[in-house]
Amino acid sequence: MSYSPPGESAADLWVERSNLDGVVLAGVTYGVLFTIAVQCIQLLYQSRIHDGKTARPLLVYTVLMLALATTGFGCNAKFNEMTYIDFRNFPGGPNAFTVTFYSIPVNMAGFACYVIMSWIADGLVLYRFILIWNYNYWMLPIPALIYLGSIAMSVSLMVAMSRPEASFWSLAAVNFGIAYWSLSIALNVLLTLLIAGRLLMFRRKITSVLGAEHSKTYTSVMSMIVESASLYSIWGLVFIISYARGSPFQNIVLPPLGQVQGIAPLLIILRVAQGRAWSRETVAATTSGKVFTSRRPSTFATGVTSATVTTNSIPLDNLHTGKPIGMHSDAGSDWEYRKGAAV
Repeated sequence: MSYSPPGESAADLWVERSNLDGVVLAGVTYGVLFTIAVQCIQLLYQSRIHDGKTARPLLVYTVLMLALATTGFGCNAKFNEMTYIDFRNFPGGPNAFTVTFYSIPVNMAGFACYVIMSWIADGLVLYRFILIWNYNYWMLPIPALIYLGSIAMSVSLMVAMSRPEASFWSLAAVNFGIAYWSLSIALNVLLTLLIAGRLLMFRRKITSVLGAEHSKTYTSVMSMIVESASLYSIWGLVFIISYARGSPFQNIVLPPLGQVQGIAPLLIILRVAQGRAWSRETVAATTSGKVFTSRRPSTFATGVTSATVTTNSIPLDNLHTGKPIGMHSDAGSDWEYRKGAAV
C-alpha cells in the first residue's frame, strides 16, 4: 500500500524535497549569520568608546543586516507553513501553490528583504575594493555601473513578480532575475579578482620584508577570501547556473542565498572589529613603502583595548640596503603601518 500523494509524479516529489531541503539549509545559514552578527555587535559596541567614528556606522550596518535577514527568514518560514500545512490540499500540491501564490505579500516582503541585503552587501564590497586600491577612483566607474545595473534589475524583477498571475518563474521574472543575479555575481567576481590580486601583491611585498609569518594577518588565503567576499560569488554562481537551466537544484541553493550574501560582509566587519582588516592607513603605508609596524589586538572583554607587544619596524623601500631589523615595544589595539625610520 502506497501513501504517496495521489496524482504527483516522482519529479513533483523531487521538487518538493528540494524546496524543503533549501528551507533547512536556509535555517543553518541564518544561524551562522546570527552568530557572526552577535560577535560583531559585541565587539563594535565595546569599541565604540575608543573609535566611535568607525564603530558606530558599522554597528548600524550590522544591526540592519541582521534585522533584514531575520525578517526575510521569518517571512519565508511563514510562506512554507502556508504551503505545507495551511493549504496542503491545494489542487496540484505544494508545487502548484508555490507557483500560484509566490507573489503574496508575506513572501514578497521576505524577497524584498533579501534584495535590500544584496544592495548593502555589494555596496560594502565595492567600498572595500576602493579602499584596498587606495582610493584610485579611476577604477570605480565600471564596478559602479554594474552595481547600479543590478539594483535596477532587482527592482524590475520585483515589479515583474508582483503582477497578477505572475511568479518567480514567469518569463519576465526569469529574464529580469537572470539579469539581476548575473550583474550582482559579475560584480562580486570582478571585485573578488581585483581585491585578491591586490592582496597578493601586498603579500609578496610584506613577505619579502618581514617573512611569511608576519604577512599572515592581512594576506593569508583566508583573509583574501573574506576581504573579497568570494563566498557569495561562489554560491551565487551555483544558483544562477541552475536557475537559468531550470534545474530543481535551484530550490536548494536559493533559500540560503539571501543569508550567504549577508554572511560575506559581516565576516569583513568582524575582521574590522578584531583589528585584522585592511584600513586606509594600512594600504597607504604599504603602497608608499613606509614603515610597517605590527601590533596584535587585545581582547575586548572589558571594553578597554590595550596591549603591549614587541613589534617590527622596517622601511619597505630600503630592502636593498641590508640594514638590520630594529625591535621596539609599543602599545595598541590593532595592526598599523606607521611612517618613520626603523628603530
